[in-house]
Amino acid sequence: VVSTQSTGITNNLRMSFKVKNSLATVCVEMSLLVAVIIDGIWAANPVLLFHGLADNHKTMQHMASRIQRDFPGTFTHSIELYPDDLSFVSLRAQSVHLIKYIESLNIEGPVTFIGHSQGALTGRHALQNWGNHNITTFISLAGPHVGVSKVPPISGQISSYSNFLNDTIALLCYNEAGQEFSVCNLWNDPTKQKAYKRHNKFLSGSLCQGLGKTKRNDCKEQSDNLKKLEKLVLIGGPQDGTVFPYQSALFGYYDKNWSIVPRVNQTFYQNLGLKRLERDNRIVECIKPNVEHVQFVFDEEVYKDCVKAHIN
Repeated sequence: VVSTQSTGITNNLRMSFKVKNSLATVCVEMSLLVAVIIDGIWAANPVLLFHGLADNHKTMQHMASRIQRDFPGTFTHSIELYPDDLSFVSLRAQSVHLIKYIESLNIEGPVTFIGHSQGALTGRHALQNWGNHNITTFISLAGPHVGVSKVPPISGQISSYSNFLNDTIALLCYNEAGQEFSVCNLWNDPTKQKAYKRHNKFLSGSLCQGLGKTKRNDCKEQSDNLKKLEKLVLIGGPQDGTVFPYQSALFGYYDKNWSIVPRVNQTFYQNLGLKRLERDNRIVECIKPNVEHVQFVFDEEVYKDCVKAHIN
């Protein structure tokens, strides 16, 4: 009886010790967890930001500061490439240097990329031609992914003058010399598709609209690289005022009759990999009315509703 009682007491003591030991472990783990959070180790993935046409890295600092405010300890970097007048250099050259620039940062692990306007298009082109990229979230702020087709209207402008101006731009852009300028890399006239595909090889190539076996092989590689994304966030709005049509920011565009064709009906939808991303729920659309083109970087509602939720 004494032996049995002794054994029971010993087991109780062991059980008590285990409970106390478990509680102590939990307390230690909770303390470490709090320390981790306070120290900022639970920060979001590194965030890279790239500016648009006729702009520079300082503009993107505004959004970077918001991210640092909401995600303390997060590494943010506004890319210092092709500022101001240099932003008119061809987008193919910018894309090549963008890859080298990001590689030079030696960032390990997943990265979030935020591009505004031309910076979003250049960033996408770079990503599609960068086989070992580590960008997992791509956030596009009013990026003209299928190009632009009109000059922003001026108050009181006569429509015939606008048409003349657009035709003149097409004449200037659809040739070898014109394609050395970024603004011409953006030009996609829906009524001059043959000239567009022949001369604007940057944009048509980035949308898998090129012809021939070599182009098809390039397209598969670009598609594979794009499909590595965990999330593609497309942000735009009807009052953009610069990107015409604004649906270009969502991979939609005009047909030859100036009617909008949504991305699901675009010829590049499957070849580029967008269909796969959409099927896997990896494409997020965020349409914001009453926001002008430049303001997509600064607007608080755009940041809160369209960007913040996707900072991993």
